[in-house]
Amino acid sequence: MRKRKKEKNGTKDKTGIKNRENTKDKNKNEASAIQKHEDAALKTAMRYFAEELLPYFGIKGEVEGYAPTETVHLELKRFLQDFNLIMSDGSWKHFEFQSTNDGMEDLRRFRSYEAVMSQHYKVPITTYVLYSGNIRKPMTELQEGENTYRIVPIIMRNKNADRLIEDLEQKVEAGETLSRNDLVPLSLCLLMGGKMLPADRVKSAFGITQKVKGVSAQDVAKLEAVLYVMADKFLKQEEMERIKEGIGMMKLSQVLFDMGREEGRSEGRSEGRNEGINEGIDQVNRLYRRLVDEKKYEDLERSTRDKEYQRSLFKKYSIL
Repeated sequence: MRKRKKEKNGTKDKTGIKNRENTKDKNKNEASAIQKHEDAALKTAMRYFAEELLPYFGIKGEVEGYAPTETVHLELKRFLQDFNLIMSDGSWKHFEFQSTNDGMEDLRRFRSYEAVMSQHYKVPITTYVLYSGNIRKPMTELQEGENTYRIVPIIMRNKNADRLIEDLEQKVEAGETLSRNDLVPLSLCLLMGGKMLPADRVKSAFGITQKVKGVSAQDVAKLEAVLYVMADKFLKQEEMERIKEGIGMMKLSQVLFDMGREEGRSEGRSEGRNEGINEGIDQVNRLYRRLVDEKKYEDLERSTRDKEYQRSLFKKYSIL
């Protein structure tokens, strides 16, 4: 009897270990899936910025691609930007989202982004800062020594998010057909003035997109991707978790994935070249992160100068 009991306990222990391992694998897979969904939303939001919001803001120029948003400074600081768009004249448009106003410190940080990226990629860069509705008069110019640094502020406080959301909700409830242009301002509701709390604005905005008529599923998905990215920038973590639960992130991600695959087929070789460029940028960013994490600073510095050595590191770390 004792022997059988011992075997039974041993089986139970093994089963418990196996269950814990399965739980870890499941959690790891879920985390990976969430990361893929958020990446899909971010990429779609960048495309939406290029196609819809640059004309809406009156920013001139044609976008030809998407620039990296991460670089490693020689002092081994990570500089993480929000959006970088490559224009047809070779210049970059750099976008930052700000829900706080730290004055000179913000401007010094933006200037550092520009200086490092411009030096590394040999391009002129203009920074546009999108301020949330609670910021009234941000500092836009920094004078130090003989130099003056300026950003281009985008402030929409004079537009009322409450009125916009109420108007669109009434039209949706009345069964009116809306156009894509009617919904473009909705993606910027967190930048507007108004009394609604930011989380309530996002929740109401997604309520509108899920009921709207007259706009294609692809255009709705693009707008929802921008809403999601904006919310991720401006909302608190606990508010963002509730938003994720409410919007069905898995469904949105699948729509974005299918849409991207279809666009890839239709755009053919030209799109393939752009994707190849973006993939190459992603590879470099992954390599830099790996070297920084492992504190291999000499390898990092050499890889920025020696392309053959950089390729050998790609192979070494299986970054394909």
